[in-house]
Amino acid sequence: MFRLVLRLRPRIIKPSGFTASFATSPFDLPGADKVVYSPIHASVYTSIHRPVPPMPHSPVTVKIQGPNEESRPDHETHLQDQLQSIQRNTKYLRLDEDTPSDKEWALLSTHFSHVENLELDSGFNEDLNDKHIPQHWPLQRLELRSACGEIVQSPFILQGRVSHLSLLLTGGLRFAGSTNPELLREHKEQVKRGEIEAEYITHNQGTPEEKRLEVIYMPGLVCRHMNKLHSSRPDGKSEPENVPLPDQINLHTLEIFENDAIDTFCRLTMDQPHLVNNLETLRIRSTSGLDFIYLDEGLFRFILPQLVNLKTLNLTVGDVFNDPSYLPTLHEILPPNLTTLFFRGPASLCQSEHWSAWLRAFESKEFLPQLQRLAFVLDLHHEVKEDQYRKRVVPAPANILYQARVACEHIYGTVRRRGVSIVEMPPEPGAENDLFDPVDNRW
Repeated sequence: MFRLVLRLRPRIIKPSGFTASFATSPFDLPGADKVVYSPIHASVYTSIHRPVPPMPHSPVTVKIQGPNEESRPDHETHLQDQLQSIQRNTKYLRLDEDTPSDKEWALLSTHFSHVENLELDSGFNEDLNDKHIPQHWPLQRLELRSACGEIVQSPFILQGRVSHLSLLLTGGLRFAGSTNPELLREHKEQVKRGEIEAEYITHNQGTPEEKRLEVIYMPGLVCRHMNKLHSSRPDGKSEPENVPLPDQINLHTLEIFENDAIDTFCRLTMDQPHLVNNLETLRIRSTSGLDFIYLDEGLFRFILPQLVNLKTLNLTVGDVFNDPSYLPTLHEILPPNLTTLFFRGPASLCQSEHWSAWLRAFESKEFLPQLQRLAFVLDLHHEVKEDQYRKRVVPAPANILYQARVACEHIYGTVRRRGVSIVEMPPEPGAENDLFDPVDNRW
């Protein structure tokens, strides 16, 4: 008998028979057509301060084979050959194509000693092996790319040792509980004890090559585990794992880009609440409609206003909520002590019956009383095609974008009278690779 394990991937839908307190939306990756339109009545727009971003320093890139290739005869020499030509005092390092195996981490740990900025790209496999990031590295910034359905284990993250954490196109990350191998082992033991039944499919049925395959659906295991993890306490937070908290939390900047970005932020808060208490800068981008796979969207409304130490909020959010009044009333839950707000949302927001409440809020000096800088852009637009289950981001029609730009003039004028500077949205990450669509050039 053969065993087939289906891993958690952003494109997988949970079993229809599985009931849980989580949402049940599937994952798949969006593809937005790029259309260039001519500018629309630029004379209407007032000037916006457009700072020139500093040129980024390029990382030293090392190609990694990863844990799945650890048995290859050239597994260690593949990395050693690259390290021979790389300076040991490298500060900005990108590990590409996969996250390192334990053997590769050992080699990296011996070679480098001054890494301050580390980027881990999980590549096609979407695995994550971050537990053995060398503890002697003076990391200040850590970026995880493309890791899906894995548990974060690095003390740099869980203990808040790194000051800047960026999660780029990750999906289904967990910050507490069992690892995937542990969940798989527990499932097998439950089947062996007769507590649950194994599921099977027949391959090449009716032929000499007929095989019976046991199917283990990892997303179902993860969902059941998360239900158990969070429902065991009345506040919904994870049970503590008897891990002492550090005396000092260094995490001040958190960025989460796309896929289940809001859901990931809520899971991180529930699993490791000490990590968000001291946040000064939070950046979330969620436009693809892949959020709320595990948790209810209402949790974000509960968490966000409690971030009393937050000074900068950079929120790009599309029409991703199930509750139609969620986004139009988002101003009601903004953290109270912001000095800088970057907000990018759907152009249709200005057509909402709640738009006047946004205007009244910005008119009041009691609303975000410490606000000094504001970027407020409504250029996103979504449409639904008959053969698709969710909305996709497309360029906004010119008349809708024009209406949104004119409506935002009221907010710009209001906050200027409060002494607030109108600034431009910061550039998107990976701008050189067109990773994310920037603000519409017609804005």
